[in-house]
Amino acid sequence: MGVETDIKSFIKKRNRLMIIVLWLSYALTMAVFIFDPVYSSKWPPVGFSLLVGLMIIRKLLKNEYWMMYIISFTMFFYLFVLNVEFPYLVNYIYILLGIIITSLYQHYGVTIFSGVLAIFSLTYFFYFSFEEIFTTVEPVDIAYIIALSIIIMMFFLFHIKFTKSLWVKARLGEKQAKEKLASTENYLDAFFTQTSEAIVVYDSNGKIINVNEAFSSLYGWVYEELINRHINEFIPPQWEATSELEMIHKSREGKPLSVAIAISYIKDTNGKIVAYLMMIWDISERKRTEAQLRQSEKLKVVGELAAGIAHEIRNPITVLSGFTQLMENSHHKEMMQAELKRMDGIVEELLILAKPRAAELAPISIKELIEEVILLFESICMNQKINVNWNNNHTPLIYGDYNRLKQVLINVFKNAIEAIEYKGCIEITLSTIKDQVCIHIENDGPPIPSEMLCEIGSPFYTTKETGTGLGLMISSSIMKEHEGSLSIKNREESGVVVTLTLPRHNGERM
Repeated sequence: MGVETDIKSFIKKRNRLMIIVLWLSYALTMAVFIFDPVYSSKWPPVGFSLLVGLMIIRKLLKNEYWMMYIISFTMFFYLFVLNVEFPYLVNYIYILLGIIITSLYQHYGVTIFSGVLAIFSLTYFFYFSFEEIFTTVEPVDIAYIIALSIIIMMFFLFHIKFTKSLWVKARLGEKQAKEKLASTENYLDAFFTQTSEAIVVYDSNGKIINVNEAFSSLYGWVYEELINRHINEFIPPQWEATSELEMIHKSREGKPLSVAIAISYIKDTNGKIVAYLMMIWDISERKRTEAQLRQSEKLKVVGELAAGIAHEIRNPITVLSGFTQLMENSHHKEMMQAELKRMDGIVEELLILAKPRAAELAPISIKELIEEVILLFESICMNQKINVNWNNNHTPLIYGDYNRLKQVLINVFKNAIEAIEYKGCIEITLSTIKDQVCIHIENDGPPIPSEMLCEIGSPFYTTKETGTGLGLMISSSIMKEHEGSLSIKNREESGVVVTLTLPRHNGERM
């Protein structure tokens, strides 16, 4: 629609220009007629009448397209009548001027139309007025030839101006388009390369076209390994989805990644989808925060529940324990007392969880703390043939509650022994990171399945038949009270490593 409007506007301007050119040509011709010895006073009104008629028709006729053909026809009609009245060579040549002038329209149709009229006129006068045209050349004809030259020169001067104007506009438009394109490309390139979100571009067949540095950093694959490969080789088949979703991917090393993805289309100018752009956000930290919030809510509920349960159970346990001491069968008595003691231990843990006592903070020697715990389990380790390797060359001080941290170490050590069962090794190492002290307790028992690893520490979750599912949860709670942390990971080889991180003692209270 816009192109048609532009064409109509162009033809309208050219119609107005053509009438101006014809008026100028008419005025120039009339100026030459004054010096013509065969000047006819009847002829000038003919041209004047035709031009006035054109102006009236243009005023009445709203169709500029038809007006273009009427102007061209009127011009050739004038030249035809001129050659009939004055069959001179110079007037014969003027017929060619009609084609030159109508080329101002830059329109194929009217140019062909003018060419047909010119060929007809030239052929007609060549055969029917040959003697009059080609045998009579008067000295005065030089004036008409000069006038023709001036008209042609004026035409080409205008044409050059018009063409040069178009060329300058085209060059300026091209320059602006290139600058805009370069600016857009620089912006898109900067966004693609510098954004922290991972981006991968692939075609409709799933073949990877491009990836940014963030994608390589997140997944561990380098650019050369990805290009022209199918996206399913690196990302699960859900890449075909076009809505935002959250999912678990895996890095090159097999590490699980919590990500959110959004996929959009890339279309060509015809609206055809030529590629897809996938943006990927690493939401692992957000997931961890959400998990911690859920864990806090669980702990709150469990704490409230534990207080009630402990109160209701402890009194009956005390009564039952008293009655077992009166029983005569020592075997049954020992079994019942052992079970009651275990139940009392569970209640004790519930009470710690529900109402943690105030921590008694003091500088603590990690060396003494660890060696005391090792001593507690010495006989068990000897019976189960478990070696304990303890590197105590570097033993910084920490600040905390000795008994509560001892409880954490006992819990972790006990779990390590139960994981190994028989014949194995427990290795204890220390490391410092800035103001943090890390205690690494490694065992070479079986690894924890990945689906269970994320559940460990949840209330009442345990992988042991006789476990309560509260030990690690209480240990984590104690570590948080000390502004520390407890983490559990599988080792690259067989086994598990538990890392306890605590603030280093610097001589000031925490």
